Amino acid sequence: GGTVKDGQIEIQGDKREEVARILTEAGFRPVLAGG
Repeated sequence: GGTVKDGQIEIQGDKREEVARILTEAGFRPVLAGG
């Protein structure tokens, strides 16, 4: 799951690390927060 909030994309669940890797490869700077 996830949402777009205040200009940020929030990804939740067991795929967030994979999504963070893909975003990093695309030139974005993802920040993992919480648990």
